Amino acid sequence: YNQKRQQSTVRLFETGLRFINTPDQGLLQEKMIAGVVTGNRLPEQWGQTTQPVDFFDIKADVEALLSLSASTDGKPLEPRQLDRFTPTTHPALHPGQTAAIYRGNEWIGLLGAVHPNLVLMLELVPPVYLFELRLAPLCQAPIPKFKEVSKYPAMRRDMAVVVSQDISSAQLLDCIKQSAPEILYAWQLFDVYQGKGIELGQKSLAIGLIFQAFSRNLTDQEVDTVLVQLLSTLEQNLGAQLRK
Repeated sequence: YNQKRQQSTVRLFETGLRFINTPDQGLLQEKMIAGVVTGNRLPEQWGQTTQPVDFFDIKADVEALLSLSASTDGKPLEPRQLDRFTPTTHPALHPGQTAAIYRGNEWIGLLGAVHPNLVLMLELVPPVYLFELRLAPLCQAPIPKFKEVSKYPAMRRDMAVVVSQDISSAQLLDCIKQSAPEILYAWQLFDVYQGKGIELGQKSLAIGLIFQAFSRNLTDQEVDTVLVQLLSTLEQNLGAQLRK
C-alpha cells in the first residue's frame, strides 16, 4: 500500500494478540509485537550515498528494543539471560537471512528478510525485513540502574583470533562476556575475515576491547594480564588462536 503511493521508506510496528492451538490447553492468546522495515537506511541527502536497509539494520532495532525491557520487581535474570540470534528457517522468510531470537534458552521471536517468492506474490519492492517478538519475556529483564561515569581514561586493545568457521561471533562475544573482569566493560566485533593467510575452514574475528576502572588509572600490565587470561579462556572454550 505504502510503496504503491511512493512511500518507499517504511518503518512500521504494531502490538496485538496471536492465537495458538495447543493439544493440552486448547486455544491460547499471546501478546506479540511485530515490525517491518523497507526502503533506505537514511533520508536522501547530498553528502551520503543512498543505501537500502539490510538485515543488520532491523537486528539493531530489535537489539535496542530488547535492551529497554525491564521487570517491575527489579530482580535480575539468572543467569543474565543473554539475548542470542541463531540461524533458522521459516516458510515466509528468506532461507539465508532468518534468525531465531532467544533470551537464555527461551524462544522469544524471530526476524529476517521476507521470502523472495512472497515478495513477488505481494508485489513488494525489496528488500523487506520484519520481526516478531513475544511481549511477556521482554518484561522479565532487570530494571536498569544508574552508574556514575568514570573520571579515569579508558584504554582500547584490538584483538584478532582465528576460530573454526563453525564458531559464530555470538559464541565468541558470549564467552568474553561470561569471563570479563570488572575492568573490561565493553567489547565489539568489528571485522570478520576469510581468505589469504587464513586456513580453509577457519576465519578471523577481530574484537575491540575497552578497559576502564572507576577508582584509578589502569596500567598496561593490568590490561595485558587480562588479555592473556582472555585468550586462554577463548582457546579452552572455543579453540581460538591469536592471529599472527
